[in-house]
Amino acid sequence: MPTVNSDSTGTSNPFLTSSPSVPTLSGMALNRFTIVVITLAERIWALITDAKRWPEWCEVCVQVASIPETWSPGNELAFKLRMATVAVPFQVTITNVSAEQHVEWESTKFTITATRRISLQPTPDGIQITDAKVFGNWLLPIRFAYPRFLIH
Repeated sequence: MPTVNSDSTGTSNPFLTSSPSVPTLSGMALNRFTIVVITLAERIWALITDAKRWPEWCEVCVQVASIPETWSPGNELAFKLRMATVAVPFQVTITNVSAEQHVEWESTKFTITATRRISLQPTPDGIQITDAKVFGNWLLPIRFAYPRFLIH
């Protein structure tokens, strides 16, 4: 079991775990993917914030229905993701954003609360992109039954 670190406020932050895809906290699951890309952060940020074009490069994204005028906390996105063979609609609320550094959003679907954070970190080899998702439910033990075959 990985340790869950604290952020600068001392609050437990599941995005700071030490393992890539592991159970964390009671009833929660973390799915995390990291890659280093040789390009500029502004080019990656432009791809992330051009949500209407997500279906062109993201095989899971079927459709984007609404896009915020500005990427700021409280604004919403609506899109459909392919889960197994079904296009499932999602509406997410942006909760934290810092241009060319990170964006975080949250949604609740099927009683499961999901928080996703995409962060960009400069490294000597390029820009490290980390896509971390935390799933939780107050009743279901998501950490033991995370449906990796449905959610990537």
